[in-house]
Amino acid sequence: MSGLFTKDIVVLDVTSRLISAIVGVKKAQSVFGIKSIVEKEQPGYADGEWFDETATVCAVKTVLSEAMRAANSRSKRLFIGVPGEFVTVVSKSVSVKLDRRRRIADDDIDYLLNKGYDFATPEFVLINTSAVSYSLDGEEKLYSDVRGMYAENVEARVSYILAERGFIKTFDRASEDLGFKDVRYVASNWAECVTLLDSEQRESAFVLIDVGYLSSSVSVAKGEGVIGMKSFSLGGAHISADICEALDVPFEYAEEAKTLVDINLNYSENKMLVNRDGQEIRACEVVPIVKSRLDVFAGIISNILDDFGEDAPSYTPIYLTGEGIAAMRGVKKYLSEKVGKNIELITPKLPGYVNAEESSKTALLLMSDTLSKNSIGDVIKSIFNGGKK
Repeated sequence: MSGLFTKDIVVLDVTSRLISAIVGVKKAQSVFGIKSIVEKEQPGYADGEWFDETATVCAVKTVLSEAMRAANSRSKRLFIGVPGEFVTVVSKSVSVKLDRRRRIADDDIDYLLNKGYDFATPEFVLINTSAVSYSLDGEEKLYSDVRGMYAENVEARVSYILAERGFIKTFDRASEDLGFKDVRYVASNWAECVTLLDSEQRESAFVLIDVGYLSSSVSVAKGEGVIGMKSFSLGGAHISADICEALDVPFEYAEEAKTLVDINLNYSENKMLVNRDGQEIRACEVVPIVKSRLDVFAGIISNILDDFGEDAPSYTPIYLTGEGIAAMRGVKKYLSEKVGKNIELITPKLPGYVNAEESSKTALLLMSDTLSKNSIGDVIKSIFNGGKK
């Protein structure tokens, strides 16, 4: 059997700290067997630019080669997650009039979603298209899906996610060098929005904040689509760097102190978070440093929420995930107070992978499984269309 049709799901997760390759196979509903997972730190990025692109590509090839070998996988299909700093989101209303009032078919929805993509640019490549909501025949009622329903006019708010062409070219070359024949790109934040929340939670608009190591993203989403997204180059590592600089301690000790402190407690001067190798880090000294940086996060998040406007009204649920700050003690309460809105922590539900730092990789794995369901049909269709989907 060709490697294109194996049941293995191969995912490459790209964050501002790690390159992670995961090979898995779905065993049952919501049950995945992880054949291998290989991770390697990389220099990262800021403002959509790699600090060392050569080192990043080397990390990509290393983790993919090792993961495929460890899993004994021959799959030629690869799903690559695109971080928020390398994507842009366009959402717009699109409508179609059918030939008559009739049952809405899959092809009608495909035509509707594709119709609105009339803004192609040389700098970006369309990677994901999905509907935020649908309406029928001018009615105000909104639907998450209208397939099988009867109507003459179908309108939808459609989300188009585009990746920077430079990102695509870089990862295409690396993937081709490793022998992958079918490379697909998935916006990591979109995958998180769709998989971390269940369908009932996504019936109304919500905000998902993913604070990473060096980079963070804030998305407003609904249904199957992202309405808007903004990214900024600030993450949990900047808190550690503040502690490192202010207290003149090694960075790794600052990282440890950040994970141990509870910013909502009043510590005595004797409470030590780290005390070894002649280095002392007192909890009472760390708290104001952490709060000062979190105040910066809160200000940026508040401005982004204001920019979302009516797409994210005051009652919109807000969720926090990612490896940067979600695991810090007291961060939910502190950020909620500073932003002036209740913020809830959200983590993956995949057994064995339930920490916020694993949100992007598990979201990509789940989304790649969903996208793989039509893979064989898409390949067959492309054969009959001269290789074009």
